[in-house]
Amino acid sequence: MKVKSEKVKELQSANGISQNQMADQIGVTKGGLSNALSGKRGVGRKTLVGLLKLFPDESVASLIEEQEG
Repeated sequence: MKVKSEKVKELQSANGISQNQMADQIGVTKGGLSNALSGKRGVGRKTLVGLLKLFPDESVASLIEEQEG
């Protein structure tokens, strides 16, 4: 699964938190979050659940890109 990085960055900015703070709050490494947001790797379950807890008004569909195929 790939995260909609622009959407996450918008939420991050709107909530005034840094990427490091976001990683700490959702319980993942800073490097892991950076790789997921840059598209170097997919987003894992822990990261997705953490994002949904951090941004409770969002849905899975609003944070994850649809897979083609």
